[in-house]
Amino acid sequence: MMILKESMNSETLVFKLLARALLDIRIASLEGNPKMAFEIADVFHNVPYQLERIQGGNGSYQEVVDWLEMRCEQKGMKSWLQNAIADVS
Repeated sequence: MMILKESMNSETLVFKLLARALLDIRIASLEGNPKMAFEIADVFHNVPYQLERIQGGNGSYQEVVDWLEMRCEQKGMKSWLQNAIADVS
């Protein structure tokens, strides 16, 4: 698990990362980089369902953060996630 700044909890981080992902998808699309747009979308497309699960009392935001880290690692996007966390912190 990545170390978060103490000023940001995992709930805030999840929402900020989701917003950052949507922005980066838009930028990748405008720049003609459909592979990057696809990769980011592929990592984040299940996040709304995870948020719904949390709302229903199952799971935690930290589990979502851990899951995002695992998915980014699997897809070779660890540096994207590290940069995104640094930018939204």
